Amino acid sequence: MLNVSDKFVYLIALIPFCIIWIVVYYKRKDLRKEIIFCSILIGILSVLTSFYWWTKDWWRPTTFTGTVVGIEDFVMGFTTGGIMSVIYDLIFNKGYKKTILKHTVYKAYFVGLFMASLTAWLFIMTGLTSFWASTISMFLVIVYIIFVRRDLFLDSLVSGVAMMFISVIFYFVIILLSSTWINNTYLHGLSGFRIYSIPIEEFVFWFLAGMWVGPFYEFAFGKKLGSVKV
Repeated sequence: MLNVSDKFVYLIALIPFCIIWIVVYYKRKDLRKEIIFCSILIGILSVLTSFYWWTKDWWRPTTFTGTVVGIEDFVMGFTTGGIMSVIYDLIFNKGYKKTILKHTVYKAYFVGLFMASLTAWLFIMTGLTSFWASTISMFLVIVYIIFVRRDLFLDSLVSGVAMMFISVIFYFVIILLSSTWINNTYLHGLSGFRIYSIPIEEFVFWFLAGMWVGPFYEFAFGKKLGSVKV
């Protein structure tokens, strides 16, 4: 353990995500539009959800600026959003076919509004923790996306599993940097069950996040995936 100050742990632990994002961005020039779109989208959502939900009962990491929400939250969402959106394509050398399905942007707006509204309602009105509120919302959105686009099931599943394993790098760096950060950061809204000191809720979250973010761009813009040479 290096016992780095809590003020720097969150920021430093994001470096692997940044490196992976850069590698993916430069490796797949054909997917850069999708990477940027999902990076910005999830980056903004990460800041908003951290402020309104996660820091209430899930975790409250010490940020470099000492604020409840910091630049770390945007970087976290920006990098992981881009990674999750194309990890399936990267693993299986997939890209866009010439055949483009009918755009379903209006359905994508519905998905986003539904997930945000349901999470807020479950969290604020029913008393569920932010973990359970978001888990239920993400699960229903995943079911809807796959129901509308059954061809995206494998994309969704692989993205979820891959992101769950990739997230382990983040927690490994945290554990390496500090022996106290996890205990000082996680709040009362979790079950207390841990895997190698990491709350089990973290693995569930990244699995579900990967499952809906992975196929979201293809779902929203009617993109059809197929094998490509890269």
